[in-house]
Amino acid sequence: MAAAAKDLAASYIDSEREKLKDLSLALWNNPEVGFEEHKAHQTVTDFFEERGFTVQREYRLPTAFRAEFTNGAGPNICIICEYDALPEIGHACGHNLICEAGVAASIAVKAALAANLITGKLTVLGTPAEEGGGGKIDLINAGAFDDIDCAMMVHPFGGNFIYISWLAIQRVMS
Repeated sequence: MAAAAKDLAASYIDSEREKLKDLSLALWNNPEVGFEEHKAHQTVTDFFEERGFTVQREYRLPTAFRAEFTNGAGPNICIICEYDALPEIGHACGHNLICEAGVAASIAVKAALAANLITGKLTVLGTPAEEGGGGKIDLINAGAFDDIDCAMMVHPFGGNFIYISWLAIQRVMS
């Protein structure tokens, strides 16, 4: 079943390739600084709603969101999307790519959930103001991560590494 879920997820991302690229370019062409990501918020939440996610706009912060899809019992896995830009230089840090990758991973996991290949809950959190605004910290303090079993995201970088030193990591022991 794992191979089938992986194959479905990959093919679903491939089928959405152009729309994912358009999403990233929409963010790139409309850079918004922290806590002012109104166009990005609208664009990304529309994308999720169009694909069957339950979306809570303005989730605990005006430009944050929470999108969910559930199929049965299981862990609540969170994928994080960032979409803010830097003043004067826009998306030089690649948050449009973070968002595109997070959206791609999310719709792929949702496809596997919807096909009954995996069970559990997928939560996508849109976290604004990551370039110096501390949006994730505000969301943590507001309880946005309280029901999350595992959260993950990607961040682009200008090189390939065999070993990476983590900026933040917490080991969870049961």
